[in-house]
This record gives sequence, C-alpha cells and structure tokens, in this order.
Amino acid sequence: MQAGFCRLPLTFDAPRLLADLARISRDDWHAHFNADYHDGGWTGLALRAVAGSAVALYPEPRPEAAYADTPLLAALPEFGQALARFHCPLHAVRLLRLAAGSRIREHRDYGLGFDQGLVRLHVPLVTGPDVEFYLDGERVAMGAGECWYLDLSRPHRVQNNGTIDRIHLVLDCEVDDWLVSHFPSEAEGAAQRLSPAMVAAAAQSSQRQFEAFRDLVLRDAALLAPLRREEEPTRFSELVVETGRQLGFRFTRDDVASALQAARRAWLERTLVS
Repeated sequence: MQAGFCRLPLTFDAPRLLADLARISRDDWHAHFNADYHDGGWTGLALRAVAGSAVALYPEPRPEAAYADTPLLAALPEFGQALARFHCPLHAVRLLRLAAGSRIREHRDYGLGFDQGLVRLHVPLVTGPDVEFYLDGERVAMGAGECWYLDLSRPHRVQNNGTIDRIHLVLDCEVDDWLVSHFPSEAEGAAQRLSPAMVAAAAQSSQRQFEAFRDLVLRDAALLAPLRREEEPTRFSELVVETGRQLGFRFTRDDVASALQAARRAWLERTLVS
C-alpha cells in the first residue's frame, strides 16, 4: 500500500454515468479553487460536501459540519448507485473536468494518505490517450470506468493534449477494512505498473519525448550552449520547447518545469543527507 498508485477491482459503466450527467447544465460547473495550479480550464461539481453544499469543491480537512450528499447528487441517480458501491465512509465526492488543451501544474495535495486515514480515488469517465497524468514523474494510464488509488501527497500534474474534456469522478474515502481489502497485493500492484497499457503510455508520453531531447542536448555542446545562456526561467522553458520542436520532439513547458523541480528536489535531498 506504499505504492504511489494502483488499480482497484471495481469497474463502472462510464457511458451510463455520462448519460446521467447530461442532465446537468455546463453552467452548473464551478472553477476549481486551486487557481494557482491551472490555466482556467479546471472545473467541478460537488456530489458530497461539508453540510451538503453544492458549491463547495474544497475538501475541508477539518470540517465544522459533517459531509453530506448535495442536492445535485439527488438529481443523478446513476451516480448515487455508483457511490453506494463504496462500503466505506465517503468525505468529499466531486466530478472534475479538465478542458481540452488545459493543464494542471505540478503540486501536492496534503492531508491524504493511509497514515492520515483518508485516501483519494479516481474513476475516469471521459479520457483518452492524449490525457497525460503524471504522479511522481511516472505516467499513470487510467481507462474509462476503472477505479484508481493515487497517492496525491506526492508531486502530480495533468495535461490534456486532446480535443475533448477529461472528466473524473473523484472520491475521498476513509480507510477501513472494506477499503483495504480491495487494494492489490504488492506483487499485483507491481504487475499493474508493468502492464502493456502502462508501458505503452510511458513510451508515447510527452515526458519521454523531453527525456530523449535532454539526452541529445547533453551530448551536443552546440545545442546546449544557447540554453545555458538563458537564465530567466520562463524564457528558458520556452526556448527548450521551441528548440525541441525544431528537432522534431513534442513536449510541453510543464514537462520542462517538472524535470527542473525533480532535479531541485534531488539536489535538496542530497544536500540534507550529506
């Protein structure tokens, strides 16, 4: 259970849930509260929230009132049936939409984890090969209707490079015996991470494109020199992306930023240990 992610043996009928969701107007979706981490394309609906507030997307870590179903959930019977399959206490339950072409920048969600007694599960409803979810530098390929545990206290980010909006059902669940019984063994979890779908997703990711570009640049002084001269972070990232594009590589500024942050964390860890 210490792995960063794993698939649980629960599946859901994504088309049926989406047909239910079609009852809801797009105007009912609210901007995500973490404005610093996205470019405006991240919105959500609250199905369970503190005191049943339909506009409360923020999962209160120390709520003054109990979590309860929102009026929106009553209008979505298929989602009510889906939630009833989780025989563990549910805190915040949300539908989160990431618009086509939008990004969620790398961040951590604190207060989650087995040691905290609260974990977050994701059920993708609309997704595709152009949606790239990275957890601790590793791409996680999640299919529609699957149920995934993600340790979001670790660095994670999402980029929707596709032409359709990504929609996930996101559930914050109290850890109890029922939930623990649905987690795979360590060997099963390792096999999931080596599945053909996961390996193919990593190989086709924009992060892998960036890594190939980086390896090329580090072997070519002529390519490296102009990048070394640029000290302003934003312009540096833009120059890296543009240089990569000219050489036939496809990656994003978020891939560059994530690599820089990972290098910074590694340097800090070495410094603190030494």
